[in-house]
Amino acid sequence: MNTPTNMKKLLVLTAGSLLLGGCASIGNDNANAIDANNTPVYEDRIGRHFYAATGLGASRLEPDVSEIDGVDVNDRVEGAGQITLGMDVSRQVAVELHSADLGSAGLSGGAGRINYHVHGASMLLYAGKQRHNYRRHGLTGYGRVGVGLLDNSAVGSIDYIQDNSAHLLVGAGIEYMTKIGLGLRAEAISFDEDINYGQLALVYRTGARRSKRPVQIVKTPEPVQEPTPAAVVVPAIKVVEAPTPAPAVYACEEFSGTLEGINFHSDSAELTDSSLAVLSQAADKLKLCEDTQLTIAAHTDSQGKKAYNQALSERRAQSVFENLEAQGIEPARMNTEAYGETRPIDDNSTSEGRSRNRRVEVIAQ
Repeated sequence: MNTPTNMKKLLVLTAGSLLLGGCASIGNDNANAIDANNTPVYEDRIGRHFYAATGLGASRLEPDVSEIDGVDVNDRVEGAGQITLGMDVSRQVAVELHSADLGSAGLSGGAGRINYHVHGASMLLYAGKQRHNYRRHGLTGYGRVGVGLLDNSAVGSIDYIQDNSAHLLVGAGIEYMTKIGLGLRAEAISFDEDINYGQLALVYRTGARRSKRPVQIVKTPEPVQEPTPAAVVVPAIKVVEAPTPAPAVYACEEFSGTLEGINFHSDSAELTDSSLAVLSQAADKLKLCEDTQLTIAAHTDSQGKKAYNQALSERRAQSVFENLEAQGIEPARMNTEAYGETRPIDDNSTSEGRSRNRRVEVIAQ
């Protein structure tokens, strides 16, 4: 098996993919929206980005030699590498094609070696608060499930049988991405009952950041009053200046923290009547920026037990979520967080401080 040559091919193919993706990204990043102050305006959210990755690691190979007398596996752990091409489908899901050279397993008694190559396709399911960010920048975790196609070959006089070529593969990993598209992932993959692989991979995501769509608010001009008829009316030419358009504003820009006026009945997740009116006005504004992701975070004061306060904040965050959903805000745009008494913004020893700590935050991202 010529492992160094295969590894060079893997690295060359991935380097080419990274270079082409980087050029495409540079060209697209210049075509972004500009606001009234000639400042670029971007959305910090995941798009359908293509990406490439190349990884190096180690494999553990366990071919079944139970039916061969006097032969055992004496070299299980091998250096290995994998190249990957993928696409982010949504903030939760990505799909990948990958090819791995996993090295070879050595057999005792000079019987020879068995080479392992795997080609496959996977779906990645991402988790974590950073998964919706542009190019997934930040730290996320993911699980992997897919199918693989195993290709074995022999070195030496080995009479082997490949029982299963197609197989299920599973894995898990963590990934850290920077805003410029470069990142690292560490993962472990089980290709089959006798193949396990762990790697550290370099990842590059292509694509341009999507621009925000400003909401233009323009006042309707007042109707022109016609002159009152008289016995003799001399026509006059009335010159009316066109109204000056109002500057572009972003309807969701104000949602960056505590939503004032949101209150609940004591020890309850039931919204007060005044809170329902506040949420109704908030929903009207949120409908004007339908592509913006929202985080609803609920907090309590420190009165009572910590576990009770945590559960109460969870129910209150869900109550606000359901109210906005009922008013037409897409559930996919929203996620809830509950912190109980763990993040006070004032002194819990005073009634005023506890009132400030009992709050609901709506953050547009």
